[in-house]
Amino acid sequence: MAVHALPAPMRVHMMSPLSFNDAQEVGDRIKTGSPVFMDLRSADQQLVERLRDFVGGVTSALGGSVTDVAHGIVLVAPPGVAVSSAAHSEFGAGSNGLADHSPVTPLFRNRSA
Repeated sequence: MAVHALPAPMRVHMMSPLSFNDAQEVGDRIKTGSPVFMDLRSADQQLVERLRDFVGGVTSALGGSVTDVAHGIVLVAPPGVAVSSAAHSEFGAGSNGLADHSPVTPLFRNRSA
């Protein structure tokens, strides 16, 4: 019987970009196959737009995805990381590039309630 090593656990990174220079780190993490949660709630609108454009281009080129998961929280997923369709229908982006919800929106909702 062959023995196989377990795959290494996937590391998910959390970032709160404060300048466009932080976009390089997001791109590097996506290129290495690590998902990134970006907390954009502290960023000004111009920075949010630039970051979303940059990570959208990187993930599109690599075959990944960018998903709004809560107000100001964006999941940047590399190829091979599936995001459920419930996230797309429940948290849509508003005109300002952020999800339109109250200031405090849980990342995960209790589905049994």
